[in-house]
Amino acid sequence: MSRLDKKRKGIVKQITYPVFIISVIIIVIAVITFVLFNMTVLLNQRFEYTTQIAGEVVTTIEDYKSLDFLVPYWHDHYDEMEFFYGNREILIDKESELAELIPDYSDEEHVTVEQVLALDEDGQRLFAEVCYYQLCEDFDRIKRSYGPLFLYSFSIDGDNQFFYITGTKEDELRESSGGEIFELGCTYPYQAGRYPTLDSLIATGEPADRIELSLNKDADRTAVHVFAPVTCNGQMVMIVGVSTDWADLIDYTLGLTEFLAGFIIVLVASLTLMFFRLLRKYAVSPLFKERDIIKTYEQDKNSAKAVPELKKIDSDNEIEELADAFSSMLVEIERYMEETQKTAVEKERLGAELSMAASIQESQLPSKFPAFPDRKDFDIYASMDPAKEVGGDFYDFFLVDEDHIAMVMADVSGKGIPASLFMMISKLLLQSRIMMGESPAEALSNTNSQLMQNNEVHQFVTVWLAVFDLKTGKGIAANAGHEHPVIRRAGGKYELVEYKHSPPVATMRKLKFRDHEFELNPGDSLFVYTDGVPEATNSDNELFGTERMLEALNKDSYASCEAVLKNVSEGIDEFVAGAEQFDDITMLCFKYFGNK
Repeated sequence: MSRLDKKRKGIVKQITYPVFIISVIIIVIAVITFVLFNMTVLLNQRFEYTTQIAGEVVTTIEDYKSLDFLVPYWHDHYDEMEFFYGNREILIDKESELAELIPDYSDEEHVTVEQVLALDEDGQRLFAEVCYYQLCEDFDRIKRSYGPLFLYSFSIDGDNQFFYITGTKEDELRESSGGEIFELGCTYPYQAGRYPTLDSLIATGEPADRIELSLNKDADRTAVHVFAPVTCNGQMVMIVGVSTDWADLIDYTLGLTEFLAGFIIVLVASLTLMFFRLLRKYAVSPLFKERDIIKTYEQDKNSAKAVPELKKIDSDNEIEELADAFSSMLVEIERYMEETQKTAVEKERLGAELSMAASIQESQLPSKFPAFPDRKDFDIYASMDPAKEVGGDFYDFFLVDEDHIAMVMADVSGKGIPASLFMMISKLLLQSRIMMGESPAEALSNTNSQLMQNNEVHQFVTVWLAVFDLKTGKGIAANAGHEHPVIRRAGGKYELVEYKHSPPVATMRKLKFRDHEFELNPGDSLFVYTDGVPEATNSDNELFGTERMLEALNKDSYASCEAVLKNVSEGIDEFVAGAEQFDDITMLCFKYFGNK
């Protein structure tokens, strides 16, 4: 199955799903942030509101100049006092009675401690009752005006809270009248840690500037609590507690949150739908068209039909650029295919020519062994392994007459067909000169002169050329820049024979070459080669070298000429271990047996 036929999720799903998930995450974060911010703002407002109520109550209480007398009196004599909540007539009568006892009496707030202490016991109790009732009315008024959950004043009496004045609403009754609102003298266990702000106030005398919340709605404690000190002469004489409900804030915030969440969801859904339609119009549909055109082209390979269809895509964005790129690519592919076909035909022709050249080259080299089956006085074997289809190395051997054999080992600069042609010319020239009776040095010199004519590509050839007398065992060799020969004496090992070389053939005009005499005794061997043998390279870029070559030759120094070349080839193969061959590898081995 091709990549075009593979079932995919689709670009709409790949883009829309992440956008949808991100939108949901953004909505959740926005809603949570809104809820937290809104609740924080509303709670701060409720705290300020509750603090304002507490401040007004504290001011109302502290306006009484006789507070130093009233608080202790209420605490110690509450069980002797008469409570007449809600009975305004009794209050008026008691105020009239009090006015007769206190000179210049105007209202309870301005009566001083000295004036109260001047009264007898009954008068003091009367004053405490009038002030207490008046403050109860003030507490009721404030609670009914501001609507807090609880409004009360108390002091800490050991392990208990001692209550003084408590505000009531219209439907609430104080305890002495059958209600549940604490009145003067009621106590309640003080639980340290329940309200940290109250603990702080008791410990320091200063109100804590932070919000005190309770969350247990079942226990009527879903409230914001504020505790404020009532002071007299620099001393805290009682504490005012105000609790306002904040459950309505939660309900309000949740309602607003529901509205906001719904609005955001509708908005995001609308934007997502709009985004989806725009995506389909400007991206998905053009891409689908491109896909269908490409799939059709994959089947019919008709660029003349596909290119105009791609040109029709008009999305005015990168998709259109992609369509133009596809159309250009199809045109380029069409051109490339035509060139590839031409190249394939040309390559096939060149391959055939190379194969023919290799066959011609191979036919020019002695390749049938044993080369001289009727001769028992010597053995000879040679091989060439070209790096390319045709090589630049060549070897040759031929009988000059019944008693003389000529041997050639040469390496032409370069590779391929040019080197092969130069090799064939060089081989023919050398052979003809030797057959004309010239010495190796004379043959090289005359060949050099002929090759230098019209040698515009500046090719040259290294040559080892020898003529050997099969009767006497004496030979004459000339070395034109070639590798040193290797000789093995009977019963010994192969050893390198080094001497001064002449320059390669065809490097400069009028070169003079030097003959070198040598002699082989029966049982001696001669090995010549091109530089492809010692310069064979492995994957670590190491050279095979002459030392390893000698080791391979001496692996079985008594072996036949064919076996000697095989040992060297195996040594090279083992050394290079499959690394690429960069040069021709050519070798020749000659064994002299003599007339024996």
